[in-house]
Amino acid sequence: MSENVILRFDNATFEYEEKKPVLDEVCFSVRQGAKITLMGQNGAGKSTIFKLIKGELKPTKGNVFITNNATIATARQMIDKQDLNLTLEKYFLKAFVNVPGNIKSQISKVMTAVNLIVPIDRLVGDLSGGQQARILLAFALIQNPDILLLDEPTNNLDQAGIDHLIEFLVMYDKTVIVISHDADFLNCFTEGVIYLDVFTKKIETYVGDYFSVVEE
Repeated sequence: MSENVILRFDNATFEYEEKKPVLDEVCFSVRQGAKITLMGQNGAGKSTIFKLIKGELKPTKGNVFITNNATIATARQMIDKQDLNLTLEKYFLKAFVNVPGNIKSQISKVMTAVNLIVPIDRLVGDLSGGQQARILLAFALIQNPDILLLDEPTNNLDQAGIDHLIEFLVMYDKTVIVISHDADFLNCFTEGVIYLDVFTKKIETYVGDYFSVVEE
């Protein structure tokens, strides 16, 4: 791959059912540090793209290339039942093989990014559903991955939380690919769009901020 390309789909086709492709010979590349919006109608394959990037699915044909040793993180949809009895601090420790010395400051940073102010000795299970959703997002952020995948990250955030997350993502110097229906949020930090067409099963790529691309 080109030196500054971290991710590439090379004629990637994926079928859940034989001869019924969700994605058909999809080609695109993402450079290191890019902030990209993944758009498409319902059923166009946005979640499938994420699963292919994470390696949870393999393309039926073609290839998905990830730069060697690139780390990937995404916010999960639900906290595991066995984690509900952990304190927030112990829960965040699970994100690391080798725990950094400044773990408490890192926890503080990502909790600020999702606008959540609770003691780190609070049990995860004592948090509300909305707070747990923010913790799942913060858990992805604290991993500092080379590729950060975000699926509707503003759903459980108030406006202050959205503003904090935007500030975090603007400063984040690694690759971000985000699925969201929040146009104002996307326009603040993304610089390109990958559009999946549910009818053709193809993709189109555009360069520019969200509003400029949509106007095209």
